[in-house]
Amino acid sequence: MQVMSLPEALFVLLETPSRPLHLGALVLFEPPPEAGDDHARRMYEILLTHDEVADPLRRRPVRTLRGAGYPLWSRPENVDLGFHVRHTAVPGSGSMTDLLALVSRIHGSPLDPLRPMWEVYVIEGLDDGRTAMYAKIHLSLADGPAGLRLLHRSMSTDPEACDCPAPWSPEVVAPRARLSTLPTSWLRAGLRAGTEVFAMTPEIGRLVTDGVRRHRVALPWQTPPTIFNVAVGRGRTFAARSWQIERLHAVATASGTTIDAAALTMCAGGLRAYLSERYALPESPLTAMLPVPMNLGGAAVGPGGREPGVGAMVIGLATDEPDPAVRLARIADSLVHTDRVVTALSGTQFLMLSALSLSPLALEPVRRFVDEIPPPFNVLISYLPGPARTRYWNGARLTGIYPVPAVLNGQALGITLTGNDGRLDLGVVGDRHAVPALDRLVELLEGALSELESAVGTRPR
Repeated sequence: MQVMSLPEALFVLLETPSRPLHLGALVLFEPPPEAGDDHARRMYEILLTHDEVADPLRRRPVRTLRGAGYPLWSRPENVDLGFHVRHTAVPGSGSMTDLLALVSRIHGSPLDPLRPMWEVYVIEGLDDGRTAMYAKIHLSLADGPAGLRLLHRSMSTDPEACDCPAPWSPEVVAPRARLSTLPTSWLRAGLRAGTEVFAMTPEIGRLVTDGVRRHRVALPWQTPPTIFNVAVGRGRTFAARSWQIERLHAVATASGTTIDAAALTMCAGGLRAYLSERYALPESPLTAMLPVPMNLGGAAVGPGGREPGVGAMVIGLATDEPDPAVRLARIADSLVHTDRVVTALSGTQFLMLSALSLSPLALEPVRRFVDEIPPPFNVLISYLPGPARTRYWNGARLTGIYPVPAVLNGQALGITLTGNDGRLDLGVVGDRHAVPALDRLVELLEGALSELESAVGTRPR
């Protein structure tokens, strides 16, 4: 048995059968020219031959004291790949709409806590001849960036490569440092964390005060309630779309900002239009929780071979601003301030600040009875840069990788964007009842991007 870290334990403790806490990705492949109609079945069979599972993906949670104790990690000796890797088909005519409906149903089902909490589905039957793969993993095992890295690392830039590993193979998964269970180690870690908290107090006070005064950061209690901030059930709706990433590069260049700011402004414009159509746009600006990767000194992996850590910041989306160019400037300024905060703090200090920003989530059950408690943020938005070169898995060309984010209780909408081979791939997940007409939101994102291009002078004539 191994003691879970606090973030890992929280995702296990907060999950319920009606509110699963996993994320996923929908991956689309174009089969190689020589492949037959059985490409999906062959992919499934090849994946099953990769029966060596990396240690971090062998773990499953164990709840002590009949579920009342602190959760631990257990490592089963054998992993049943026949359970974790599945072969299925798109229902109906095999359209993209049918595929998204299938992924919506699978994404709404919780993972089995009696087994390592991840699953992979190979999907055939698309009317355009492509093969789809949907993978999901529990948040206690991996966050969004780490999950996408597993998929990308399993692929090759060589279209002739025929020995690509599975996403769960040891050569793909970065090892994790083993957590010490010795009380003396915990004591040293606690003293070290306490020292860092004391050291960061003056710097945090200065940065946060400056950020609030200049509207660069949003405090949890400043968030207006919206139709997205309600209790959620298990039902999910998933929508996806792609854009040429050059459109956002052009916006960023013309405005002197970054592609992150351009993508976030596109999302803000789409949300503003979606809520306006429903006469539900608050006067105060919406806020978003942004996962923020910590560079750990610029290294690709952190101490002990672990993946780089991820913290969180809450920023305003300037949805009270009708001018897209001004909205972009405000969001870009907030992102610059966030980078300044991350740079000024150590990894431990930033994780503690992240916990402080998200602490109102613990009051979500109370919000059902006390309307005056505002949500900690309105929506989860992530932008995850991806590889610029074309990727292949045993000759099958990657044509799309659409993130399928998790939905938290009280946060009925999640938006994730990632770059891939000159495209920006978007995945949006909403609670089926709380966020109606999710496809309409995706349409409005295109309109928001076009308006932004016109505002900064990059829209094609």
